[in-house]
Amino acid sequence: MSPFRSKLFQSVLVLAGTFLVFRFGIQPPAPWSVITLYMGVVLLALLVYVSSDGDSWQAFLAPLRALLVDDSLMPIRVAAMIVLPLCLGYYAYTQAAATAEAPPELRAVHPAPPASISFRGKTVDIQGLDNPLRKDASNLKKHAAEGGVIYIKNCMYCHGDNLDGAGHFAHAFNPPPANFTDPGTIAMLQEAYLFWRIAKGGPGLPKESTPWNSVMPAWEDRLGEEEIWKVILYLYDATGYQPRRWEEGGEHKHSAQPSPVRLAGLPGAALLTPRAAEAQPAGDAAQGKAVYERKCMLCHGEKGDGAGPGAPLLDPRPRDFTKGKFKIRTSVSGQVPTAADLFRIISEGMPGTSMPGWKVLPERDRWSLVAYLKTFAPDAFKETPKLAVLPKEVASSKESLARGKEMFEAIECNKCHGAGGRGDGPSAPELKDDWEQPVRAANLTKPWNFRGGSGTRDVATRLATGLMGTPMPTFMDSVEKPEDIWHVANYVTSLGQDKPAFATILTVRSASGPIPDDPAAPFWAQQPAADFPLAGQVIVDPRNFNPSIDMVTVRAVYTDAEIAFHLTWDDPTKSAPDAKAKTFADQVALQFAARPAEGNERPYVLMGDGSNPAYLLRWASDAGVGEANASGLGKLTPQMGEAVQAKGMAVFADGQYRLVIKRPRVTRDLGDPEFLAGRFLSVSFMAWDGGAGETESKMSFSSWYYLRLEEPGSTQPYVIPPLVILVTVALELAVVRRARRRAQGA
Repeated sequence: MSPFRSKLFQSVLVLAGTFLVFRFGIQPPAPWSVITLYMGVVLLALLVYVSSDGDSWQAFLAPLRALLVDDSLMPIRVAAMIVLPLCLGYYAYTQAAATAEAPPELRAVHPAPPASISFRGKTVDIQGLDNPLRKDASNLKKHAAEGGVIYIKNCMYCHGDNLDGAGHFAHAFNPPPANFTDPGTIAMLQEAYLFWRIAKGGPGLPKESTPWNSVMPAWEDRLGEEEIWKVILYLYDATGYQPRRWEEGGEHKHSAQPSPVRLAGLPGAALLTPRAAEAQPAGDAAQGKAVYERKCMLCHGEKGDGAGPGAPLLDPRPRDFTKGKFKIRTSVSGQVPTAADLFRIISEGMPGTSMPGWKVLPERDRWSLVAYLKTFAPDAFKETPKLAVLPKEVASSKESLARGKEMFEAIECNKCHGAGGRGDGPSAPELKDDWEQPVRAANLTKPWNFRGGSGTRDVATRLATGLMGTPMPTFMDSVEKPEDIWHVANYVTSLGQDKPAFATILTVRSASGPIPDDPAAPFWAQQPAADFPLAGQVIVDPRNFNPSIDMVTVRAVYTDAEIAFHLTWDDPTKSAPDAKAKTFADQVALQFAARPAEGNERPYVLMGDGSNPAYLLRWASDAGVGEANASGLGKLTPQMGEAVQAKGMAVFADGQYRLVIKRPRVTRDLGDPEFLAGRFLSVSFMAWDGGAGETESKMSFSSWYYLRLEEPGSTQPYVIPPLVILVTVALELAVVRRARRRAQGA
């Protein structure tokens, strides 16, 4: 009989296929505990199926009996008796030595809306409500275009230029911003539902939707009723969806028909407006104009001068195409980029800025954009640019890195980028571009933000061609030898670290001895690090659309008496309050729930609220370490006198702070959290670069994460697996012995 017809073989295939689906087919990945539970259910179902009648059960057991008693299968039997105990022993080890995973948080994505809401003192009935602007058909396009302007000024940083939930800050938030292009979002909802969600934001969500986690502002504090309806009109027309409609009695009806409004060619036009199906010639400037008006104009402006409605909020500012000055090029210094250069930047975007990659556009549209961009500076593009020629590549080596560091200092890269490459050089605060706009020197330790690519050849090309319109010149004439360009590129590349895989949980290890106060002590380098992303606070005024600090690295340990946190973050300046210079103290804070949570409830992510306050461990460059309680942003009460039991020490060097904060695990203050081993606690992070004018609500912050103190080391991982293996082998021998005796007796 073919093995494929064997019920045992079929069952093994089903188990293997099911495991692969559970392990790799579910996103986000399911925890091992959930996979184990589901696999147990599948195994039980298979056993019920194969034992449904006697013949089926005997057919299932037949290959197993043969394996136990058939002498010709001896090699397979021995191999199975070795592999099975080892597999079970390994599984026992993974369970005994398992590290804690952040508990899953379930939330209602589209909770039921209320029947009515209060909007600026006015009652708005949600049930049966339609967008009143749709009644004004003659101004429909105008209203939608105005909604696009409002969107680009307020929503783009989280929800993205392309409305796909991939804005500049999106990676830092959990839950992530809504993807409006997904048919499971606004395409399934009425416009009245969106009005409720936009007006009331995260704080207006019911508990089943975890409002404490949401960073969606309550836009009724900033936008008027008509402005919100304009944004809603824009969202539907931009995506091509139609909203669900109300029927008589308040029931809703969904229509999958595309929106009849089309905005192509209008200011604020739809980012995803469907295009005509017929192919356009590559590099067609007329087609490029239509694409530009849909995709680029809100930032770069109708005239291509970088003065779109979204421009004042952006840093760096959108490129002024009319000057013919482009940063990223493979052409020689002083010349315009090639068509391929422009196409690459349009496709890949400018990492670390609000300029996204536009690979979502068809290739012909991107080439048409290239053709249209050239029309903003026709004189500059009259002649074909000459390509820069790099010397023969030099591979990275110890000698090359040493020479690269020497030349890095000789050609004064460190004056802007700093000795450690973190953009903290003495000239950095004074840098301005050709439009007299301040510019930041690149942080060379974060290559994932390099414009134009982070490969060694990309870096060498930037060194050879310079960045037109910025203080970054070409260095081809500055180095002693042409090959020095490659040595400097190799050195710059060596400064970079891998792009961080951001953590979801901060694990606090048990320490056996005293915890050092010095952040530079070797002890801290031996502790595992967890990287957490930060984003600008854009919920309340003053908003921070261009934060200086975008991540913090945290290490944590504890003893019986105290807990200690080691934080590392990049900051180009060591700042102190100075009214004349308009600078403030550099600061950082860890936020916790002030009291034990009920279920998965947490304080509101921005310093809690009146019903659920937050507790902060904080440090400031002018005041040192402190503690505070908060019941909302701006409602901070610093602890004073003996109530402050936290202490710490910070050091600043080469554009980077390192800080140690210690605190007793349990305090006398009922408003302080207790740090008990084995429990999941909530933690988030905040940071202020005082030198960039950040203070109070103008800051960087993170979503809520989990913190857990590991229990002290256990011998279970080294005792349980050998026992499992021994017991399994004993059972195997007993089963084989009994099966062979029964076979001989028969």
